[in-house]
Amino acid sequence: MSLLYRPLYGGPFGRDGRFALATQPCLQNGLHAVRFMVIDDSGGVLSIAFDKLQALSSARRVLCLASPPAANDDQWEQPGLWPDNELPVSRPDKAKAVSRRRREIFGRSEGRCHYCTTPLTLNGKWHIEHMLPKALGGGDSAINLVAACPACNLAKSDRSALEFVAALALDQPKDGQR
Repeated sequence: MSLLYRPLYGGPFGRDGRFALATQPCLQNGLHAVRFMVIDDSGGVLSIAFDKLQALSSARRVLCLASPPAANDDQWEQPGLWPDNELPVSRPDKAKAVSRRRREIFGRSEGRCHYCTTPLTLNGKWHIEHMLPKALGGGDSAINLVAACPACNLAKSDRSALEFVAALALDQPKDGQR
């Protein structure tokens, strides 16, 4: 049988073309198929598979196990896709844009949690909360949406706002009772 091969360059196979991906026609389950092999320049076979990616993957494993990379070995260095000067620069000082709808809900709630009146910040962590949950038929109209701190929104779950406020009133101890 004939053996066709081409050199492999870069990555864990080295830059010198020492390894090659070879293909060999064969029969598998009574059908014509191709077997992929990764071989070195001396003719030694590192891996064999009926799938090219599996052959390459197992050859990389064999090479990595045979000689672990040294700390400063440039052969094992992951090359960058773009030069550093072409990457976008993140600007932590620039505030993240807040949507108009979120600003409106924050303004209607006067910057406080609708349920516990905890002060909120516009760019802070707070939830847009459905007073009548979608699970109970509530919609996304402005009249159904309020600002809520994460604790209240998660505690409310799928209850209506009235049910949640009533439960809060029952849970709080009355004056003189502790």
